[in-house]
Amino acid sequence: MVERYSYKVDVLGSNPSRRTKAERVDIKMKYQSLALFLLRISLGWLFLFAGYAKLATTGGFSAKQFLLNLHGPFSQFYLLMAGNPLVDNLVILGEILIGICLILGILVRFASFWGIIMMLLYYFAEYPPENGLIVNDQLIYALILVYFMFSNAGCFWGFDKTLEKKFPKYKKLMG
Repeated sequence: MVERYSYKVDVLGSNPSRRTKAERVDIKMKYQSLALFLLRISLGWLFLFAGYAKLATTGGFSAKQFLLNLHGPFSQFYLLMAGNPLVDNLVILGEILIGICLILGILVRFASFWGIIMMLLYYFAEYPPENGLIVNDQLIYALILVYFMFSNAGCFWGFDKTLEKKFPKYKKLMG
């Protein structure tokens, strides 16, 4: 006598119509978290590389010439910063630290806040933008960082989830 076994078809297999709604939502969430992770890593790399490139500049980085040549409505504000070594060092250090935090998923909400401040300072330095009428790359980066602040981006393949458990008092800085 031959025994018959009934095998359950793998619901995550080749027939998506056999998946339950919960399984479809779970798969969708996995892809969304992967996309968020890749976006966080990519933007983190842009910040890290920009800071490192400024750090490795022969003769040192200075924003003086850039700031002195601004002609927008906010140029007077930026003229006060021209030639200040503290400003130059804060730009470099800020970009590197924001990049590291985004790549590792550490203090993502805190790093995103300062990244937004930095990007808005860059945006208004050359306001209105030469290309894009109102929107330029700094504004796009700032909007992505706003998304990171409210989406718990550091909890997806980052260290923020672990840090939130160890330091619940500082949960608002992580995520």
